[in-house]
Amino acid sequence: MPAVIPPVQAATPSKADALLLYKQGRDLEASGKKAEALVKYRDSVVICDKELAADPSRMDSYTVKCWSLFRLERYREVVDIGAAGLKVKFDARIVEVMGEAYFHLNDDTSAVRFLQRYLDNVGEYGDRVPTAYFYMAESFMRQKKLDHADIAYSFAVYREPGIARWWYRYASVVELLGDYKRSNELYGKALKLSPGMAEAVAGQARVKAKL
Repeated sequence: MPAVIPPVQAATPSKADALLLYKQGRDLEASGKKAEALVKYRDSVVICDKELAADPSRMDSYTVKCWSLFRLERYREVVDIGAAGLKVKFDARIVEVMGEAYFHLNDDTSAVRFLQRYLDNVGEYGDRVPTAYFYMAESFMRQKKLDHADIAYSFAVYREPGIARWWYRYASVVELLGDYKRSNELYGKALKLSPGMAEAVAGQARVKAKL
């Protein structure tokens, strides 16, 4: 009697993964495929909504939803969803993205408060520490708190020295403080990373003329 060959079972579809979709969106955005990235972010939000409907205490879903909404530039929703998540449980990831969202909503007082709260809770080596310091510095700049901005930018570039724009912004505040020698050096750091940055070229020329 011939052996019975069991039927081939269809592959079980993989569970939709909101975080994976978010990461795919970031990769697409980094490669210039913004429209495709937005689709991934929207799909990620849909999955998070389903997860939260099933389990309203799922902090990862609140977090990934906030991240995806942020990339969609839906900043008010980031703040609202983040606040709902924090009522369930404290999560530093949510606090940080709320701080960035408040910055984009031009609420610098709240931005600084939330970013500082994030820094207070994750220590020096948290994943978003450099970005948190950068956004704090930007908020301080808008508030005309130049000394505070100087310090925050210095921490940002110390932890993440490879972003030319950050060095340029740091140089700009130091120029406003009248420290032209240090500003010249900082513009130079920006230009070393991005030799064609016109703003940094102009800034360095300005401060060199005052040395």
